[in-house]
Amino acid sequence: MPAYDRIVLVCTGKNCTQNGEGLALYDRLKTRLKQLGLINGTIKIKRSRVHCFGVCKAGPLLCVQPDGVWYYAVDEAKLELIIEQHLILGKPVTEWVFHQGPQVTCKK
Repeated sequence: MPAYDRIVLVCTGKNCTQNGEGLALYDRLKTRLKQLGLINGTIKIKRSRVHCFGVCKAGPLLCVQPDGVWYYAVDEAKLELIIEQHLILGKPVTEWVFHQGPQVTCKK
């Protein structure tokens, strides 16, 4: 199993959005990670679906681990900036962070 630098959890539950935006965001994230070489490149990012974070109506939500950063109301434009700033450069996009949990350590 490859070691990942970050894991992006995407809420795809039906209570988070009304029109399946979470699932569309999850699919878009896959496309962008592949295009940017972030699945098996120098930086390795994994994405995973979560059916409910328990913060309904604020979505689509993303949680980036091991950083403990939670983003709300993520659309395609926000996703691009999160990829560029946070996933690649390691700097959370603070204006869309609604929770910062403890940072965890990933084994490599």
